Amino acid sequence: MTHYMFKFFNIGFWFFIPFIFISKADIDPMPWTLNHDYVRVDSSKANEAFGRLMDGKVTYENVVGYTQKGMPYTSVSLKFADENGDGDQRMEFLIKEMNSQQGLRTGEYRLPDHINGFLNNYEGVFGYADITFFGEEPLFTEKGKLVITEIDQCELKGYLNVVFRDLKGKEVLVKGDFHAVNATIE
Repeated sequence: MTHYMFKFFNIGFWFFIPFIFISKADIDPMPWTLNHDYVRVDSSKANEAFGRLMDGKVTYENVVGYTQKGMPYTSVSLKFADENGDGDQRMEFLIKEMNSQQGLRTGEYRLPDHINGFLNNYEGVFGYADITFFGEEPLFTEKGKLVITEIDQCELKGYLNVVFRDLKGKEVLVKGDFHAVNATIE
C-alpha cells in the first residue's frame, strides 16, 4: 500500500512541477504609478523622474495654420523638461484641433482610444515621455486627459491625468498641475 502512495505522490509531483515554472513567469503584479500629490509606486526612480518633470520647466508653443488642403488648424506643443536641463528626461504633449483658427482654448482634451497616424489631418492629443530610467525606448500615452484651466499670451495653466505605457506593457500614471510659459516670449 505504501508503494502505491509513494508512486501516486511521485507522479503528482512530476505532473505539477512544470506548472510551477510556467505560471506567472514574467508578470509584473502592479504597474508603476505616480500621482503628483501622493505616491504609490513600485519604483522610486520612476516617481522621482516624473516628479522632477512636473516641477521643472514647462513651456508651450501655439501654432495656427492651414493644412495642404487648405483646412485651418490649431496645434499646441506642451513640453516638460527637467530643471537640470540635461535633456535626457522629457515629456511632451501635442494637441491639435482641425477647423480651428482661434488658437488654444480652455477646456478638457481627452486622449483618443486609437491613433491612425500623424500624417495629414491628425486631431486630438498625443503624448510621449523619454525617461532614462525606462531605457532607450520612449513611453507613449495610453489614456487620460489634459485640462487647460487658464491661458493668455504669456502663460498656460492646467492639470493632467494620463497613463503612459512602455513597449513591454508597463504603465505609469502621471497626475498633477502644471504652469507653462510661452516659449516664443521666453
